[in-house]
Amino acid sequence: MTTTLTIRSAAGTYPVVIGPGILSEVGSRLRAQTGDPDGGVFIVTDDTVHALGYADVVQQSCTRAGYAATVTVVPPRDESKSLEMANTLYDRMLDAGIRRNGVVLAVGGGVVGDLAGFVAATYLRGIRFAQIPTTLLAHDSSLGGKVGVNLSRGKNLVGAFHPPIAVWYDVQTLASLPEREWRGGMTEVIKHALIGDKTLFAELAATPMDRYPGDDAAERLVARAAAVKIAVVEADERESGQRMWLNVGHTVGHAVEQLSHYQLNHGEAIAMGLCVEAQLALDLGLADTETRDQISFVLVRHGLPTVPPAFDFTEVVRVLNLDKKHRSNEWTFVLPVRIGRVDIVHGVTETALHKAWQQVLTGEENQK
Repeated sequence: MTTTLTIRSAAGTYPVVIGPGILSEVGSRLRAQTGDPDGGVFIVTDDTVHALGYADVVQQSCTRAGYAATVTVVPPRDESKSLEMANTLYDRMLDAGIRRNGVVLAVGGGVVGDLAGFVAATYLRGIRFAQIPTTLLAHDSSLGGKVGVNLSRGKNLVGAFHPPIAVWYDVQTLASLPEREWRGGMTEVIKHALIGDKTLFAELAATPMDRYPGDDAAERLVARAAAVKIAVVEADERESGQRMWLNVGHTVGHAVEQLSHYQLNHGEAIAMGLCVEAQLALDLGLADTETRDQISFVLVRHGLPTVPPAFDFTEVVRVLNLDKKHRSNEWTFVLPVRIGRVDIVHGVTETALHKAWQQVLTGEENQK
């Protein structure tokens, strides 16, 4: 079984194909979509994914379809999302003879997708690329065309909007994920359910998917979560308003992730961020106790952490001040109001966040 969704962007429409066995079809799908095998294919992957052989399957598929395909491998860490690594990839693309009619294929998780997409957006003023996610977390990052790299002072501070020509998602790659990585990916599934699929949220609370559920169930899960993101992206492609909804949990979560020096994976940090931001919404009178508790409950059911480390709050503030949503001297958050609805909230104060942070850190929110 294969599910095909469509994203409509200013640059045109592109398919999101979800199902088993798609890796070996990438070459034929690429040839059918682009027609011209000239220009070369540049495959970016990381050490972990490369060891599993997924990039080799894609390369062989492209070779059979008539493409000259080169594989390059980067370290599987968030530190790879850097201008230094982008510069390395530019040199490798020049060495491989990649032309303006070439294609970059991102085979891996969010780090690979963001990095490869950024390189594609900027190499020779922009060439085509396709996302080939191999992690559950990447069902979020591979959609919508946001690509970028980190700076030493914050995540995703340099980037572009550069939609892929396609997203080809082979769910069988998810079977190889360690349980911790699967659970981290479920944070973004839960986030999408929180934003726009109350039924999915209730199903996950009742019957958690804390490990790979098999090809058919994984396909349905990814397709339902992806559908929420697609609807949001189509309504606001360039993040001028509604697309900010997708940042719920991420304002605090990105700070936690960075301050942990990426020892916490993205999903774990965002789970903590969701809990702090749900408490903040409650404190501001935007949400009720039931909503806060439902969010915490479904995260716990999936084995995700809900209490952040005891970081110095001044350090949290330092990182938060670099968040792209903030303007001048005020903070902007996306906060959960109820299951199925989040709101953009301007003018959040440091005092209000500190109160919510301390309540979650000490467990005081459960004593009221």
